[in-house]
Amino acid sequence: MNCKKYLFSGLAFLGLATTTAFAALSTDDYVEAAWMTTRFFGAQRSGEGPNWILDGTNHPTSFTKDSYNGKNVSGGWFDCGDHVMYGQSQGFASYVLALAYAEFTEGFYDLYTGDYSDYKASKDYSMKGGKPNKERDLLEELRYEADFWVKAAIDGNNFVTVKGDGNADHQKWVTAGMMSTLGSGEGGEPRSITGNANDSYTPGMAAAMLAVMARMDPEESNQKKYLDAAKVAYGYSKNHKGVTTSGGFYESTWWDGRTQDGVFLAALELYRTTKDESYKKDAEKYFNDLQFLKGMYTRFSYSNAVPLSVVMGAGALGLEPGGQYRDVERFLEKLYQENMSNDVFKGETSNSDHFHVRTPSGGAFLYALYSKLFDDDSYDSMIEKNVAYLLGDNSNKKSYVVGFTKNGANAPKRPHHRGYYGNEDPGREVGGMGDAPEKNKYLGGMIAGNFNDGNHSGDVSNWQLNEVCVDMNAPMVGALGYILSKKAPKTDEELGVKSVAKKDTVKKDTVSKDTVKKDTTKKDTSDAIIPRLSLTKNFNLASSGSMVSVSQVLNMPFRVQVFDLTGKLLQEIKGEGHNLQFKIQGKGVFRVRVISARASEMFTVKAY
Repeated sequence: MNCKKYLFSGLAFLGLATTTAFAALSTDDYVEAAWMTTRFFGAQRSGEGPNWILDGTNHPTSFTKDSYNGKNVSGGWFDCGDHVMYGQSQGFASYVLALAYAEFTEGFYDLYTGDYSDYKASKDYSMKGGKPNKERDLLEELRYEADFWVKAAIDGNNFVTVKGDGNADHQKWVTAGMMSTLGSGEGGEPRSITGNANDSYTPGMAAAMLAVMARMDPEESNQKKYLDAAKVAYGYSKNHKGVTTSGGFYESTWWDGRTQDGVFLAALELYRTTKDESYKKDAEKYFNDLQFLKGMYTRFSYSNAVPLSVVMGAGALGLEPGGQYRDVERFLEKLYQENMSNDVFKGETSNSDHFHVRTPSGGAFLYALYSKLFDDDSYDSMIEKNVAYLLGDNSNKKSYVVGFTKNGANAPKRPHHRGYYGNEDPGREVGGMGDAPEKNKYLGGMIAGNFNDGNHSGDVSNWQLNEVCVDMNAPMVGALGYILSKKAPKTDEELGVKSVAKKDTVKKDTVSKDTVKKDTTKKDTSDAIIPRLSLTKNFNLASSGSMVSVSQVLNMPFRVQVFDLTGKLLQEIKGEGHNLQFKIQGKGVFRVRVISARASEMFTVKAY
């Protein structure tokens, strides 16, 4: 285990971590960054909208005629700086955001009105121009996307994964509203719609997102329609394989076989929402089929959701992958901490066209999620440092979020995003884009970025560096939500928002942050199952197969209780001295509680 983690934890305990490493960014700065990166999704709205970035143009709506077999499928988010709706990345982004909202709810504020009428009225599109409306902003952005997925989930044989053609879409550099008026050959209406692809990933991610929304949206009517659509999308996902290929823009080979995460996460979230045991059984079955080895050597992104599946499988169901990195914490350490520089995750960022920002933002989100699910705050400084780096707390004072200039940070001003420039002249080429309208400078999209250059590229056409995408913003919004949920949480009562009607009531034991540490003095090179070792101040536990050994620091009587994941007590053994060894009666994942007169610790053990 990386000893730096404990150094961070110690500094935080002494009150040093936040006052030294992150003095450059205040809580107010994180609030503004969260506002900006959240509202970015409103600039990605297709359909009737409203889309705030199209305010003031001649064509404030776009692609309202999208249909499949006569059914209206308009709406949803554009995936990047173009106007195609690619569900492959969109499904990923929508689930990540919904999950973040569910787990870090109090880190998401109410700073504006979801139809952006407040900005129109004030003629001020900065954070000051917004007006609260008793709805958390992220919930309103999520609803727009969820309503599209309801339309997309037509039935078990028809699910919309892509709207539009990338080659036609990229012909003209105009706003979405203007492009809608052009012919199909230039990206306009009618657009081609893909509704029967052999794709389990996209509908699975959509189903997971909808299942989360069904338990988190306080409106009962929304709960029902989202759950119904989640079940339809899940059914489609179960009966298909792979992921949609979209002619050079998204190739199924990029997933390298990692496509079952969608259906696994859908089953997991449907179980968390409905408590239906059949979904739990499905989730356990699909989990065992995930490509863990392929997922632990490339960063978390739309084409590699394996790390997210590992965190959620362990945190929600107690599931762990086999192999030398079977433990969730060790899995994340291998993926991020072994390739970091000055505690910032920079693995896979050597090439200038590799969308650098995905690594620190994705890593920060995964560690935030781990920290919440396992009640472990020892990574908080690391999470904050990675987010702060992307907001300009780096040696170049280089912010990667369009519009974020706090503390003198140099923000990108030439993003690869058609709507940003407000251009409605089809004859103007991308190189002829002038300055963006004043209101659009707060776009909030995070560019692909380059950590190897101290300056931003001013070339709008350079999508490798200047593209902004929903899948890149989503983990950043999630990590910011976690930071604010710890620094300055806002309860429903404080904001005056309607309380969530339905919480996730699946019983989750609180797992001690020390119950899944590994002894890393020897690095395993095989893919064999290794013994689990947990070290706490009260008890030590090690397991191999079905045999469990427990010892304690103090030599006093104690007892051990073994529970299944529903909380049913299966075994109880008494220990009189310092050590106890026993055999778990069964196979699978169990909770083991060790209790003495002075302490109680809970462990997770997999018996095989």
